[in-house]
Amino acid sequence: MPRPSSRVVLICFTAVAVVDLIAEFAGWPLVILAARVLLMPLLAAFLLSAAPRRTRLVVLVACAFGFCWLGDVAGTTIVVKIVFFLLAQIIYVVAFRPYWRLSLVARPPLLMLYALAIAGLVGVVAGAAGPLAGPVAIYGASLALMAVLATGVSRLAGIGGAAFLVSDIVLAVDAFVAPGLIHHAAFVNMAVYLPAQVMITLGVLRQVSAETAGPVGAAAGNQ
Repeated sequence: MPRPSSRVVLICFTAVAVVDLIAEFAGWPLVILAARVLLMPLLAAFLLSAAPRRTRLVVLVACAFGFCWLGDVAGTTIVVKIVFFLLAQIIYVVAFRPYWRLSLVARPPLLMLYALAIAGLVGVVAGAAGPLAGPVAIYGASLALMAVLATGVSRLAGIGGAAFLVSDIVLAVDAFVAPGLIHHAAFVNMAVYLPAQVMITLGVLRQVSAETAGPVGAAAGNQ
């Protein structure tokens, strides 16, 4: 069970997230910046305070949140944003890799379908990205790998990883494929991205709690 202090942090995160989404929809840049400065540190604080143990998984995911924060706050250009979020995806991959045997990697038919769909999407986006095709393709591959490996941590983390992927597809379509096609693209992106990060966080906490309870609990935590 989350500690009372961690619940307070989660409530604060939720309140700031609501403010951010309102600001994204209304187009209030200063409020957006202020909210983004707070969001990922609050989520990292919730993760660290709610975890029964600060395991390798917890610490690495908190570090990934740090690079996501840099992408949210200091990603003033597409290239800078890609670099920060690529570093975040690499850390997520390292964090989730020990659970690969429980992920889609161990289920080749599902993995093949997933890989074909993602390869198609990444190909379309990279093809429209012009000189940024290489960085976009590399980032897309790392994001897809993260989403696949997240399925081994817990079902909730897997859903969060997939939602993270969807949130970035929204940005990619708006930036490269069909600018203006998605109305309020920044709002749609954040409306998917923030729940995605929360689901990854809760999925990680579920897995760590199961591991703390012992081998039987760890097996149950991946259901």
